[in-house]
Amino acid sequence: MTTRGCLESDFETIAEFLLRAAQIASIVQREHGKLQKDFLKGLQSNKDIVELRNRVENFAAQFAMPGFDAMMF
Repeated sequence: MTTRGCLESDFETIAEFLLRAAQIASIVQREHGKLQKDFLKGLQSNKDIVELRNRVENFAAQFAMPGFDAMMF
């Protein structure tokens, strides 16, 4: 992440994202069960995971990805 230009405060934001993802996963597991198929089904209809995904994508868009500026063949 430092290669992409992240600073200390950005790592705090990333840690918050990871914590929120773990919290959501715990809730989904509690509500839908421990089996992978049940857990994944619970994630598909979970509004919190969609919100988190959008926040992460918006955050990540601020940082250039090294090597993606080169032409891809």
